[in-house]
Amino acid sequence: MKVSESSGESVLEGFYDNVQVGDTVETIGRTVTESDVVNYANATGCWLPIHTDREFAEETQYGERVVQGTFLLGLAEGLLYSNEPTGIRANAGMEAIQFHRPVFIDDTVHFEVEVLEKTPRDDHSGVVTLGVEGKNQDGATVVEYRTNLLMITEDARETHD
Repeated sequence: MKVSESSGESVLEGFYDNVQVGDTVETIGRTVTESDVVNYANATGCWLPIHTDREFAEETQYGERVVQGTFLLGLAEGLLYSNEPTGIRANAGMEAIQFHRPVFIDDTVHFEVEVLEKTPRDDHSGVVTLGVEGKNQDGATVVEYRTNLLMITEDARETHD
């Protein structure tokens, strides 16, 4: 993961008071496998033929199976987090989700993230809005969205942990 230029930490490490508008981070790449697609279908029940039926998918405009879009959203969230202490306490919502092009089995994706806004909620927390852009191995944008994270301040951790 690339490190934020302004704070010396990844965007999501630390606490609400450490995050700065304009901070950026880029995740490592992750190749999506057939096992990922099948395991996600098992976990969610998302067995649409475009994702899981090779013969069906070959007859579509894509010519092959397409990775579930909601899998990509979860993958982005997972790649953004590290095992470092964090003030994130909840996902407060996703919005403006746009899938620009399909991701196929064996494609490699990474995510570029920028802190767009910080909105104080009370003396001990606030919502951090991130712009997330997923790109494939060719650098083409596959998904874009905004995610809102509820984060606590560092002093809130000391009183609530």
